[in-house]
Amino acid sequence: MTARHPAVDHSTTGALVALQERPVVWFSSWLADAVSASAANSQGLQVVTPAHSRVTFPLRTVLTKPGGRWVVRESDGSGHYDGLTGVPLVWDDDAGYVTAPEHRLPDSGKREGKAAAAPSPTFRAGASELGGHLLLDLRLLHPATEDLRLGGAAESLSRTFAGAAPAGWGTSEPALAVWDRDGLTALCRQRAPQPTWTVLVGPEGRPFLGTQRVSRVRSGVKESLTVMAARSAGEELPLGSLPEVVREFAGQGTLQSLTAYRLPGRPDGTYEPRAPSLPVPVGMAVGPEGVAEAGLAHALDAPSTGHRLGPSMFPAVWFPLGSGTDPAAWRRLDELLRHFRPDGGQPA
Repeated sequence: MTARHPAVDHSTTGALVALQERPVVWFSSWLADAVSASAANSQGLQVVTPAHSRVTFPLRTVLTKPGGRWVVRESDGSGHYDGLTGVPLVWDDDAGYVTAPEHRLPDSGKREGKAAAAPSPTFRAGASELGGHLLLDLRLLHPATEDLRLGGAAESLSRTFAGAAPAGWGTSEPALAVWDRDGLTALCRQRAPQPTWTVLVGPEGRPFLGTQRVSRVRSGVKESLTVMAARSAGEELPLGSLPEVVREFAGQGTLQSLTAYRLPGRPDGTYEPRAPSLPVPVGMAVGPEGVAEAGLAHALDAPSTGHRLGPSMFPAVWFPLGSGTDPAAWRRLDELLRHFRPDGGQPA
C-alpha cells in the first residue's frame, strides 16, 4: 500500500486511510484535500484515531457520507471499531476497514451499512459529559441571478440557535476567516460550476457549527446546510424554534426540505467514540415546491400530522416527529419519505 496524498497513511482501491493521534481531530486543510483526492478516485476517506480522541461536527459530517468511516483503535491494541456505531472492524486489502464478518448482516456487503448488534466494549462504556445537539439538514434552491448573495440562511440559523451571526468561515477547520457573506458568494462564483464546500462557526458562548455546500444545478443554485447547535445536560433543545425556521424559508420561496434530529453530544460540540452516538429525527418539512408537486391534499394526508406554514397559496408543510428520544421516529420519517416519494427519492 502506497500513500497517495500527504495526509494519507495508507491507500487501497476503495479507501484513503489517515491516522490522527490528536485529542481533538478536526477537518483540517490536509483532510479536506484528502477528501477531494478520494472523491476524484472514487475512494472513501477513513480516519483512524485512538479511543480517547474526539471529532468535531464538520469532520463527523464528512465521515457519515458514503464511503467515510471513523475507525477507532482499541486502547489495549486488540482491534478497531466504528466510532459512530461501535461495530468491530477488520482490515480488507481492497476496501480498508470493514465490518467484521461475524458482525455483518447477510445483506450488508463488504463496505458498510447494516451490522448486527455487538458493539465494542469500549464503545458501550458510554460517553462523558453528554448534552444534547440539535442537527438540521436544510436544502434551499435559489434563482441563479446576478445579485444572488449567499450566506443568509447560515446567518439566520446562527442568530436563531446561537444568538448572533456566525463568527467565522472557511474551507476547512479551524474556520479562521471573519464571517463574510460577500466573500462566501465570491468564492462560490469563482469555483462554479464546480460545487463549493465550506465550514462555518457560530459566535462565542453557544457552540454552533455547520457545513455548507453550494452547487449550480439546472434549476438554479442549490444550497445545502448541515448545522449543529449544542446544549449542556439539563438544557432544553430549542425545538420550538423549528416551525419558525420553516416559515421563514418557505416565505422566501427557497425551501426544498428540512430535517431535524436530536443527537447526544458533548456541550462543547465534539463527539466521543462512545454510545449513545446516533441521531433521532424530531421533524421534517417539505418545501412549497414539493407540496405543490404532491398536491396539498396528499401532503396533509400523510401518515404523520402536518402543519401548513408560510404563504397561504404556496405553503410548506412541517411534520413534527417527537422530542428525539424515541427511536421509533425513524419509522415515522421513513413513512413520510415514502408518502412523498414512493420511488425512494427525497422530497423536492
